[in-house]
Amino acid sequence: MNSKLLYSATIAIALLGSGAAMASEATQFDIPAGTATRAEVKAELARAQAAGELNQASALYGYVQPPVASVRTRAEVRAEAVQAARDHSLNMLYVGA
Repeated sequence: MNSKLLYSATIAIALLGSGAAMASEATQFDIPAGTATRAEVKAELARAQAAGELNQASALYGYVQPPVASVRTRAEVRAEAVQAARDHSLNMLYVGA
């Protein structure tokens, strides 16, 4: 008898709970199409960036900084690395002291 009552209560709770879990109808928003062309938007963005009107964190999203010319040659860097390996000297910037 108790198992039938427990089973019935479980089914009743499951049915009542499933009704509450159903999604309600969402409000649909119709966003009007823009009137500016892609070229006009890009020109406006360039103007705003030049004027400093944009938040730097969001304005530069996806921006890759161009490479900067090094003041040392590749041979100088390699020679320094070879010398550091011979001396067993460590640069704390790379070790994480």
